[in-house]
Amino acid sequence: MRHYEVVFLVHPDQSDQVPGMIERYQSLIEKDGGKVHRTEDWGRRQLAFPISKIHKAHYIMMNIEVDGDVLAELESAFRFNDAVIRNMIIRRKQAITGNSKIYEEELREQEKEKEREQRREQEYAERRARAASAGDESDESGPAEARPAEASQEEEA
Repeated sequence: MRHYEVVFLVHPDQSDQVPGMIERYQSLIEKDGGKVHRTEDWGRRQLAFPISKIHKAHYIMMNIEVDGDVLAELESAFRFNDAVIRNMIIRRKQAITGNSKIYEEELREQEKEKEREQRREQEYAERRARAASAGDESDESGPAEARPAEASQEEEA
């Protein structure tokens, strides 16, 4: 059995079907004794050039170990699946199991997005707390003082 790296691009409208496609291809590989060493879902990315007027695609990368018959069957499955817009199969000398640089970059971006979301939630909570405390102060001082502030805000808009 030989080692291969498989990258395939899925039509962006079919992105929700990607997990099912990955399972289907993995079962195809493993049913005849092949191995899937790693699978990476790189997500939806911009294409370098449009393919059939499509500018984005969902990228999947797999490192596999299969024989020639299974590889031919996998190529045929890609060819007859309309959702797969491109595929590339490269022969490798050995199995690669570590994360790729693209996937590591994707993971870093996801971490940054989580941190941004946490900061947004904290800022929102602080604003609500300030608004609640300002609302309590205006309730104590009376509605007459709250009206001029509202009027000045309307003039600024």
